[in-house]
Amino acid sequence: MKKLCSAMLLIATVALFTMCNSTSIEDEIEYTEATLGNEKISIDPNGIEDKLMDMVNDHRVSIGMNTLQDSPSSYKYAEEHNDYMIAKNKLSHDNFESRANKIAEETDAVGISENVARYYISAEKTMEAWLVSDSHKKALEGDYTHTTLSVQLDKEGRPYYTQIFIKVE
Repeated sequence: MKKLCSAMLLIATVALFTMCNSTSIEDEIEYTEATLGNEKISIDPNGIEDKLMDMVNDHRVSIGMNTLQDSPSSYKYAEEHNDYMIAKNKLSHDNFESRANKIAEETDAVGISENVARYYISAEKTMEAWLVSDSHKKALEGDYTHTTLSVQLDKEGRPYYTQIFIKVE
């Protein structure tokens, strides 16, 4: 019975992966704002994480959705994915299925999705970009109960974002 439940969870999770597990070129807006001439902008990744999490929950409340609870145990997966994207110097959902399976095992999640971004210098700019992208907006407004968000800077001080959405029943 446990194997059957695990198999069903895996099938449901894979079905949800297709919701936002790839990014088209139109969804990626190139880095244009992290420097102004020779002046480098100071970016606080922890501050952006907190602000963006608040903005996501404020948006969800504004459309009648529940707020998302923080999932600290899943943070390491968002952080690892940012490390991966920084190392590859590309925006991606690579290895999403593996990440989602690990999160599902640890949290008993029945649905998982993620949004990624890079080079946006503020929570506001990131939120704007996610809301104009159909696939990112769908994840942001999806039927989820928990979330985690990592913002990390590459060696040039440009931010990378991974937000994971989780549904636990």
